[in-house]
Amino acid sequence: MRMRFFFVICTLFCISLSAQQVQQAQQTEYDRAWMAYITGQYEEALVSLEQCIEQDSTNYRYIFLKGKALENLYRYADAIAAQHIALQLNPDGLDAMAALGALYHHSGQPAVSAQFFEKLAAAEPDIVRWKMNWAIALQASGKPELALEQLKIVEQKDTTNWLVYKNMGDCYYRIDSLFETFNHYYTALKLYPHNNTLWGTLTRILVMDKQYDGAVEVGMEAVEMDATNVEAWKYLGIAYYRLGNASLADIALRNALALGDSSYTAMSHYGVISYFLQNYGEAEKYLEKAHQLEPEDINTMKYLAFTYGFTGKPKKGLEVLDELDMLIADIDTVGMRANIQRGYLLRLLSRYYDAAKVYIVATKDFPTDPSNFYEVAVCYDLVRNRKLAIEWYSRFLEKIDPKWATRQWTERELNRLEHVKNAMGRIEVLKEDLFFEEGRKR
Repeated sequence: MRMRFFFVICTLFCISLSAQQVQQAQQTEYDRAWMAYITGQYEEALVSLEQCIEQDSTNYRYIFLKGKALENLYRYADAIAAQHIALQLNPDGLDAMAALGALYHHSGQPAVSAQFFEKLAAAEPDIVRWKMNWAIALQASGKPELALEQLKIVEQKDTTNWLVYKNMGDCYYRIDSLFETFNHYYTALKLYPHNNTLWGTLTRILVMDKQYDGAVEVGMEAVEMDATNVEAWKYLGIAYYRLGNASLADIALRNALALGDSSYTAMSHYGVISYFLQNYGEAEKYLEKAHQLEPEDINTMKYLAFTYGFTGKPKKGLEVLDELDMLIADIDTVGMRANIQRGYLLRLLSRYYDAAKVYIVATKDFPTDPSNFYEVAVCYDLVRNRKLAIEWYSRFLEKIDPKWATRQWTERELNRLEHVKNAMGRIEVLKEDLFFEEGRKR
């Protein structure tokens, strides 16, 4: 009897000792996993954690840490699966909920992310970051109004966090309230003035809202703080362009391009500005690049066609205008203006009658613009059709002043009114040519 009792005691002692040894071994392996994890050796951490899980697949800590290691390896699907298992083991595990909220956001599922952060905000209503993360997820899932509700609660508890105002600005931007967007972005910048991205965004928003003076002020402040702020330089240039200051626009956009901006917006605006500054080589280079990026942008095509005329490539200009004609179904102001340029290019190609036809149409589209009447006259003058040339030069002068023939023109007026002096001179010459021509026929 004693021997049997002694045997039972020994067996229990051995079992207890074996369990302690297994537990110690598991703890040692978990410690290895933890050390590997905190030192960024996530693959090594996973190896140790798999051994721990093999011994005990119901341990919340093992599964949770496995999910975090997978997350840091950007294996989001596997990480989500692991955290769901951890949450099943411990339905109140806030760490697993937070991990799932972040994982679903990173994997492009913000609506699911919002559900987890909502649960966290309900479980710990005094923790501000849960409401903040919930708001960010709501905004990303297309619910800016609901996101604003949470952010306003956060703002009441913390008015020093620039991210609160930045996220509120994002929400207002989503609901097209540019005034509120500007105010909240600017508040965020006052709290954290070194956010270059936000400075550039704020400059862009002011340009979009047509507050060009404000965009210049903010843009200048941004580039003075950091001369490498590409976005600020770009929209500063566009603001100057809209204000009619081509020289300063040119400088700002040059800086944006030099810093590596290869966007359509920068290239197209710089190309147009170069055109106005008569820097046609630069205009052609950048308008061609812009046209490649946005091959159906009407404005770019129009100025590219103009530029080809000045760089001695009228055929290429006509090709661009042919593309433009295909895009414009109904005649509009852009189409009519571009068609005038077609006349100029045809004239460069010595196709004077074709050019005259284009300009005659333009006189009907823009009856108050004398320049088109003058262009028709020039075309007929170049083909030596004297009668039509005289007729159109006269019509041009009548547009300038119906009493042009009897008026006493001063030299200053003649210099100020483009082509008037030349038109009157050509009429006299052409009339003399006709007189002698008629005399020879008789």
